[in-house]
Amino acid sequence: MLELLIAVSLSAVLMTVLVVGLNGITRDWGKTGNKLDNSIDDSLLLLQLEKAIMGTYPYLSRESSVAEEELFFNGSKMELSWVSTVSPARNSSLNLWHLAADENNGFKLNVLPVSSGDLTKQLDKAQSAEKEPIRYFKDYKVSLHYLVETTNQHKEWKTSWSAKDEEKFPLGVKIQFKLDNESEQKLDFYVFSFIRVHTSEKRTSNSNPFFGGGNSPFTAPDTAPKSNPLLDLLK
Repeated sequence: MLELLIAVSLSAVLMTVLVVGLNGITRDWGKTGNKLDNSIDDSLLLLQLEKAIMGTYPYLSRESSVAEEELFFNGSKMELSWVSTVSPARNSSLNLWHLAADENNGFKLNVLPVSSGDLTKQLDKAQSAEKEPIRYFKDYKVSLHYLVETTNQHKEWKTSWSAKDEEKFPLGVKIQFKLDNESEQKLDFYVFSFIRVHTSEKRTSNSNPFFGGGNSPFTAPDTAPKSNPLLDLLK
């Protein structure tokens, strides 16, 4: 009987150790899976932002207080609004993208279908109707920078750019992500995207030059450059 009691006791202790160990492994496995899922989601979001900026479209917006249509692209260090041919729903319609850096780290993103009229008012209306916008990359301070070419063909970074005033787009946009607190597991990084469309004068219509829009001063390069002379500027 004594030997039987000892054997049963040892079996119970062994089963307890195995159950506790298995629960710990399952919990760690779940945490690792969640981190991997979040990392994939973040990477897909950044890739979509890069493509949306690259697909910037020369849309002319008419503000309520202005009679003449103006090229729409409004960028500052903390905010950027632009029209893109890229759609999260993968349809062929134009979309109004708005990225706003949050004062509490991260950024907020709105994507709306483009309709005629004042795009700024449409965006303000959509934001006021939104109850609680999602904030992405909460661990990072986010800032925007615009690569432009000066009159002497010198390239430099600016913290703001208005296509309405400049009558053209910047060469590209850089979204800078800096950690608010030091971390051994995370690093500062940036996302840079060239803008494929450029112009030397205003458009007279909103026909799409990529989908049979006819003659237009806005053109896209036929092929990507073999070498990138701007890489040093991205550092």
